Amino acid sequence: MLTLCYHYGCDRSSAIDLQPDALIWFEQRLRQADNAAEERAALQDVVLAYYQIVAQVLPIAEDQGGNHEDARLIGRMDCIDHTHNLHGLLALLQDHRLLRYHRPSADVFRAPLLLDEHHAVALQDIDSDQMWVMDSWFRHFGAPPVVVPLALWKEGFSP
Repeated sequence: MLTLCYHYGCDRSSAIDLQPDALIWFEQRLRQADNAAEERAALQDVVLAYYQIVAQVLPIAEDQGGNHEDARLIGRMDCIDHTHNLHGLLALLQDHRLLRYHRPSADVFRAPLLLDEHHAVALQDIDSDQMWVMDSWFRHFGAPPVVVPLALWKEGFSP
């Protein structure tokens, strides 16, 4: 059971009970990965599939990349919502022992300007210890999350 939140700052939330076939697909997709780079690509697919599943019962398909185009929509999500949702999904995947090349790390944030704080999820490559950021906030619903090295993301990366 996961909790998905939306409407900026996790103002609204709902329990999500993934069906067994979703977990089976997540496992099959992640097991195709033979290295860390492939696992990151698989995780992008899993996150995309998760959000598509949730959009069948919650209005999150309205979400637009960033916080500017969806301010009046009920299903909007800010970076805090996305971070919460991805962290929960990654924890579920880890609990099911589906992550072989990464481990979820503490959430990360940056504040290039005092009022421009941004949050995302961090992943640690188990073999290299390199930190990566998975950020689904940048893009409109239906696009995979961005995955970039933490150092690049901290510099203010934006696709």
